Amino acid sequence: MSTEEVPPEIWRRAEIRDALAVRDIGAVYRALREHGIPQSRIAQLTGQAQSEVSDVLNGRAVRSYELLSRIADGLGIPRGWMGMAADEHPRDDETADAADEPDEQQKRRSFLSYAGDVVFGDGARSGGPAWRCGAEPRHRNLLDELALPDRAPRRIGSSDIRALDELIVALRRIDHRYGGVGQYGTISATTRRAERMLRGLMCEQVRGELLAALCRLHATAGWTAVENGLLSTGQEHFGRALDYGRDGSDPLAIARTLYAAGRAELHFGHPNSALKLFQLGTIRAEGSALVGAVLQLNSAWAAAHCERRDSVRRLLEQGRALHATADRGADYEPFRWFGEADLLGMTGTVQLVLGEHEAAATHLARAVAARGPGEVRSAVFELASLGEAKLALGDHGAGFRHGRRALLLAAGVRSARLRGRLAGLRGRCADLLGTGHPWRDCAAELATGIDGVMAPRALAR
Repeated sequence: MSTEEVPPEIWRRAEIRDALAVRDIGAVYRALREHGIPQSRIAQLTGQAQSEVSDVLNGRAVRSYELLSRIADGLGIPRGWMGMAADEHPRDDETADAADEPDEQQKRRSFLSYAGDVVFGDGARSGGPAWRCGAEPRHRNLLDELALPDRAPRRIGSSDIRALDELIVALRRIDHRYGGVGQYGTISATTRRAERMLRGLMCEQVRGELLAALCRLHATAGWTAVENGLLSTGQEHFGRALDYGRDGSDPLAIARTLYAAGRAELHFGHPNSALKLFQLGTIRAEGSALVGAVLQLNSAWAAAHCERRDSVRRLLEQGRALHATADRGADYEPFRWFGEADLLGMTGTVQLVLGEHEAAATHLARAVAARGPGEVRSAVFELASLGEAKLALGDHGAGFRHGRRALLLAAGVRSARLRGRLAGLRGRCADLLGTGHPWRDCAAELATGIDGVMAPRALAR
């Protein structure tokens, strides 16, 4: 069998290009199987034993550069698509595909490829930030006008790192309660000041702690940018977080960065990319049941959007089982917020995407009941989903009651993600408009309120 017998349309599929970017060879092999190419043929092309191909199909990661090269050459895959050194003379179709690909899609695949390099240990180690996504726009507020000192502290110790971490925790707490709109300027200024600490004198242990803290800080900054709807800026911060995290002393900081980057992709319409980032994060989540649980559950959510029902069941079960074994009080601090209410809410959200409205309503109602007074954003999202599920079940009274409550609380939430999280409820209302349904007036009232909340808000530049 020659490479010409591999259907070329396989390599043009978005999910396969995303899989190649993170070197998910199992997904590539499954696509070949779907096109009628047996394991024995794949083994012949790639120079592997058939048992090795079977292991890859069953989830074994391919990390050897030499084997990746054989796979790329054997299947006729441009090496650049897997973040490897490109051929000296690229093929004409590779050049044409790159030229035709939208700029944002190229950036997305570039980020996926770089994330794979960092996770698998191939990230550049030049002593400085390696990721570049483009110039970071400046969004100004009062702190941007302050004259921050250019001179770094002469000596940096563990107490300086602890103080920086306390600041990161405070910023995360504000975001978790209210959302991140309006905060980006503050945290952007914080990242610039914190990076100046690298100029100070410190021992290697403290340097590792500082790099890990900078990873956590940039992940937080990236998420705050996403909350403001600044997706490219968020991706820039996530890439810089990976830069610092690769040499930092906190391996789970990379898992958290990939979780945040995956959520950004998922919330703004790119579930395939999100799934790949969550899978990469899971590889770096070893040793933390809580982090592993969160990533598996989010993988289930992304897989549901990708209509991979079999994977959804497995990932949901694995995530719930991991969460049951986690000791939240002793596990990784940045994920300790993920408690029983979050587990219920995530389960219900996944079931809603699958169309399992009865089960979704049950889990979402329990999640809302378990929310504390300081968890406004999560309550809004879950109430909106609960209202959507109830309307789908024909329980219009409960659906509109939950929807109105979500709308009332939404006034105190500052998040660009509101638009996406209210869209399903808005769609259910639209189904009743212009009909003779007895609840059409309630639907019109709620739809008008949602439209007001979803209207774009001006951001400070």
